[in-house]
Amino acid sequence: MRLHVLPNALAVNRAVFVPVRSYPDSVSRNRARRLARECWRLGKELLSPGHDVVVVLYPGTDEFRSRRSQLERLLRQAGLYA
Repeated sequence: MRLHVLPNALAVNRAVFVPVRSYPDSVSRNRARRLARECWRLGKELLSPGHDVVVVLYPGTDEFRSRRSQLERLLRQAGLYA
């Protein structure tokens, strides 16, 4: 998973989730996107507002627990937690 962050002039954060093409099929890509969106939804109230976030998803273990910890680690490294 990779994260790109840009500031915006809004009072909210926006996010987009982009799986790479190396996923074996569309079902796997969509599952990875759904998992990442759910992880974002559960943690977005802890983030400081005013950012656009692009989350690039790579194949790997598509389990909720591992994706959530990856996303939290990347958001902490980017300094987005309030």
